[in-house]
Amino acid sequence: MKVALTAWEDRISPVFDSARILLIAEIKNGEILDRRLETFVPDMFSRLSGRMNELGIDVLICGAISQIPARIVETCGVRLIPFVSGNVEEVLVSYANGAQLVPAFSMPGCGRRHGQERGHKAYLNEQKEVRVMPKKDRTGPQSDGAGTGKGRGGCKPDQGGRGSGQGRGRGGGQGRGNRK
Repeated sequence: MKVALTAWEDRISPVFDSARILLIAEIKNGEILDRRLETFVPDMFSRLSGRMNELGIDVLICGAISQIPARIVETCGVRLIPFVSGNVEEVLVSYANGAQLVPAFSMPGCGRRHGQERGHKAYLNEQKEVRVMPKKDRTGPQSDGAGTGKGRGGCKPDQGGRGSGQGRGRGGGQGRGNRK
């Protein structure tokens, strides 16, 4: 069985959506046979399913995860164990030995009561999609481009936004346009 853990240095990455490294371990009869690090881009939803299948992952252990990637992972047939925190090696060894990860490695706020009563499936209804701007060029799913939002400080129509707040202009994007 192949188990993947989102890794950030020596810890479980706190948020799956921003993780960039997977520790993939082959486990057989409670023994860790092999392990390697793989890079991946979890916020490219169109490629996440293919990457999970390509790596042959059976179980994914991660921190917090938003709705869309959680559904993609589970649709791929990968068993998802979310809201886990702690040292990657300790979590891996515990899982290989058959120990319950919950509540021992639960993220703060996701203790025994949450795990038993709600089964960690509640995240599917509570989390919202994380919106990203893939090219980082200020053209995203809700924006007409740079300078179209007003931001917190307001702006003139021909100038970019002057605040860091959510824009209220026709694009609805961040008010971080060209400053003059």
